[in-house]
Amino acid sequence: MEGKVVLVTGASSGIGAGIALHLASLGSRLSLVARGQEALQGVARECREAGAGEVLVLAKDLALEEACRAAVAETVDHFGQLDVLVNSAGILMAGSIESLSVSDYDRVMNINTRSALILTQAAVTPLLLSKGNIVHISR
Repeated sequence: MEGKVVLVTGASSGIGAGIALHLASLGSRLSLVARGQEALQGVARECREAGAGEVLVLAKDLALEEACRAAVAETVDHFGQLDVLVNSAGILMAGSIESLSVSDYDRVMNINTRSALILTQAAVTPLLLSKGNIVHISR
């Protein structure tokens, strides 16, 4: 994985951050995507210390289609390629079915499912060029 360009969503915490740190230790060049700029900067710092070739931080709300497409485009613009897409972004809304609003449901589905589809669609062309891979993480 040394030198490979990997876009990791949900990279500010949990599984996404863990994946980013592991890839950093292998010398990957990383594009870290999540909503929280401050948390992403912290993970980026840890990735650099772990040996990442280079780290790009992209604070994006992946519930929005344009943010998904922009994350892929900005990654390819910055690094000139994309070798791996890791769809790891996800949220959980706790509560009872009676208290769940349709807008809450839509937000969960947009981030957990729809964003993976849009990111994958946006990444297909650069991944075909690099003979790259897509990894989907499910919770």
